Amino acid sequence: MTLQREQTHPSRAVRPAAAARAPRTAEKTLDRDHEGYLIKELQHLLRTRIEARIRAKKLGFSFPHSMVLMMLSEQPGLSGAQLARRCGVTAQTMNGLLVPLEQRGLIKRVTDPENARVLKCLVNAKGKRLLQQVMQEASAVFEQMLGALSAREREEFHRLLHRCLDGLNATPAETAALNGTRKRGRRTQLQGTTTC
Repeated sequence: MTLQREQTHPSRAVRPAAAARAPRTAEKTLDRDHEGYLIKELQHLLRTRIEARIRAKKLGFSFPHSMVLMMLSEQPGLSGAQLARRCGVTAQTMNGLLVPLEQRGLIKRVTDPENARVLKCLVNAKGKRLLQQVMQEASAVFEQMLGALSAREREEFHRLLHRCLDGLNATPAETAALNGTRKRGRRTQLQGTTTC
């Protein structure tokens, strides 16, 4: 009898009017001209086009793998935890990216002489050669994107991108919170932060 009451209790019953009611957000339409949407769409298109070119060349790894190689070539010796923070992923996810790179002989991990629990990651010659191939594919995609702009417009676009980055880097407290670091009396910047 209790079971029957629970099944028919009015608060648990699906009301026809409630089921037919559309979510409140349905009335709002996505503004496809909003800067945030356009930036996200541009990032998505760049990534998918670069990934497609990497697959077509049969280079054998993904866009996130290439981002890890690029970061390590710019900043050799980063640990897996440091790479994870810069990419905005968990340490486990980053390890999942590093293991195949190491197995293919593209990177090596060496023990930090100051802390034996930390493994520093280094790109070797094979990894650098493969990264060069990826960068050629990425450059072709960027040229396609920028091909619609004049030389003057390209310079202006580049300048405006830097101003946007500077605007976000101008708030040290927020930047420190986003980076997962504490403010220690000096300005912490988002430079080097990317998405793998």
